[in-house]
Amino acid sequence: MKKALRWVATIAVVTVLVVLVWQRRDDLRPLWDDPSWDLALIAALIVVGHFLNSSEFWVVYRATGVRVGFFENWMVFTAGLLGNLLPGQMGTIYKFRYMNAVHDVPYAKSGSNYGANLVISLGSSSIVGIVGVTAYAAGGGDFAWIVFAVFVALGVACLALLRFPLPDWPLLRGKPARAAAAFNEGWHEIQRTPRTSLQVVVIDVVKYLLTAWRFQLAFGLLGVDESFWFFLVVAPAAAIAGIIAFTPGALGFRELFVTTAAVGMGSTLDDGLLAATTDRGVMLASAIVLGVAGYAYTVPRLRRANTTQPTPT
Repeated sequence: MKKALRWVATIAVVTVLVVLVWQRRDDLRPLWDDPSWDLALIAALIVVGHFLNSSEFWVVYRATGVRVGFFENWMVFTAGLLGNLLPGQMGTIYKFRYMNAVHDVPYAKSGSNYGANLVISLGSSSIVGIVGVTAYAAGGGDFAWIVFAVFVALGVACLALLRFPLPDWPLLRGKPARAAAAFNEGWHEIQRTPRTSLQVVVIDVVKYLLTAWRFQLAFGLLGVDESFWFFLVVAPAAAIAGIIAFTPGALGFRELFVTTAAVGMGSTLDDGLLAATTDRGVMLASAIVLGVAGYAYTVPRLRRANTTQPTPT
């Protein structure tokens, strides 16, 4: 029933987006009939953004004692990026399997590292969003109180998750108990190294600055001229959609969050949706190119590890 509801929600969201975009298809046709260099710049910024995102996971892995190579980590990340366009978070499963087979990282530890990175990203999203809303209002725009309150709530939740310990789950036994213990151990390592959290926040903020520039270009292609601070609010909204979405590749959710943030800052629904769709099209092309390279690099390593090590239960 849960899977059925997920598929129904996914189909419904995508259908609504397709209908809305189809109604405004004439506004998008010039972008593909006569593409500008801005599309190429958007693609380059997407590649740099993915690189910075993978660097965050590398920092967290290194902080917990996992000796994965910098370039290797990027290739694993891009492979997972392409795999996550399939249902069931196949890309994330592939990353966890690779780290387990090649670097002997328990699945629970990969999960705790992944969770820690997401929590820290919520904190950086809060910082960037608050700055964006405040600076936009200081520059003469309207102060978006609702958007501001959402980012404040995210910051409070991040601080609480990083400050307080996780429960020990004393009722668990056997493998679930060992998995919970490994997850807690990895989480505690992150809590004991605030320097790691600071490094991830710095990388994340730089990523959001580039993402804001990217959205400024995408909206500009549709004739929407807003200040950089406007898009500094839209950028973390897109990242949060990727964190909580249950659709493949955050399809539909990302467009919904970007559009909602843009509308909350004073843009129109159509402009927000079309700009998000333009950015999505370039993202899909980039994910395919980078993902193919990632699988080409990591699959041979995974096969060698599988032939030299017993298959884990």
